[in-house]
Amino acid sequence: MNYPIFFDPTNSSNLFGLNENLKFFSSLYKNKKLPKVLMLTGNKGTGKSTLVNHFLFSTFDENNYDNEKLTYNSKSNFLNQFKNNLFPNVIYFKGFDFKNTKVEDIRDLKTKIFQSIISNHERFIVFDDIELFNINSLNALLKIIEEPTNSNHFFLINNKAKPLPETIKSRSIEYKIILNENQRISIIDNLVKMFKLELVLDPLSVKISPGNFVKFNYICKEYNIYPSEDFVENLSKLLSLYKKDKDILYINLIFFLADYYLSDLKQKKFLKNNQIYEIKNFIFNNLNSFLMYNINQSALINAVNNRLKNE
Repeated sequence: MNYPIFFDPTNSSNLFGLNENLKFFSSLYKNKKLPKVLMLTGNKGTGKSTLVNHFLFSTFDENNYDNEKLTYNSKSNFLNQFKNNLFPNVIYFKGFDFKNTKVEDIRDLKTKIFQSIISNHERFIVFDDIELFNINSLNALLKIIEEPTNSNHFFLINNKAKPLPETIKSRSIEYKIILNENQRISIIDNLVKMFKLELVLDPLSVKISPGNFVKFNYICKEYNIYPSEDFVENLSKLLSLYKKDKDILYINLIFFLADYYLSDLKQKKFLKNNQIYEIKNFIFNNLNSFLMYNINQSALINAVNNRLKNE
C-alpha cells in the first residue's frame, strides 16, 4: 500500500508537543553531556522518531531550522540527503530492514559505523524500531556500543513491542517519552490541521497515540472501517488487506478495534469483566496463531464469529 506522506516521520516538518524534550537534548549536546548511547522508549506513535529527526535537523542544518516554531525547511539540501541516508554524519537503520539480517550484513554494518568522519561534527547512528531487529543484529549492536568512540552517538528507539536483551538496556541511558492526555489531544489536533485529515475516529474517545491515530484514521477512512460497526466484518476487511500487502499495521488496527469493540460491550453492560478478558484472549491468541502459522483466514473469521455469538 502506498501510504500518504504523514506516515513517514521524516515528513513531519513540525514538532508538536515535545519542544521541551528537544531543548533538553540540544542543551545536553551543546554542553557535551549527551549520553553516547541513548534509548528513547515509549508507545508507538508518541513522536520518538520525529523528536530525534528534529534534533538532527537543528544540529546539522541550523540555517534551515526555526528553533522558535520548531520547523524545518522542507527544501533544504540536508533533508534530501537525510531522507536518502546520504548524509555522512547520520546513519539511520530501521528495524524492519533487519528482521532477517545475515552475518555478512553485520560486518558491513560495523564497517559503515566505524568509517572516518569527513566533517567536524560527531556522527549520530539511529536504530529505529529496535525491537524488530533480529538476534544477530542485536548481538552486533551490543558489540558496537561496547566499543564507543568519541565521535559516535547512538539513538536507540524502542516502542516496547517486545522485551530487549538486558545487555542492550544496561549499556544505554533510557529516556521515556510519555504523553499526558492534553499533549496527546493537542498533537492529534495539530496533525489533523496540518495534513487536513477527515476524521473517522474520535480523538477524545479513542485513547491511542497521535501517530497511531492518524494512521488508523487513514485506513478506516480509506476502506470504510468504523469501530462502532460489526467487528467481524471489520476483521474480514483487514485480514484481506493484510493478506494482500503483508503490512503489520492492519493487524495492529485489528487489535485496537477488538479492544474498542469489547470496551463498548463492557460499557453497555452486555458482558462482565471475566468475559471480556476471555474473549480478548481468544481473539489475540488466534490472531497471533494466524501470523505465526499462516492459519486459514476464513477459519479465523469463523472461529471469532462463533465465539462472539456464544456470549
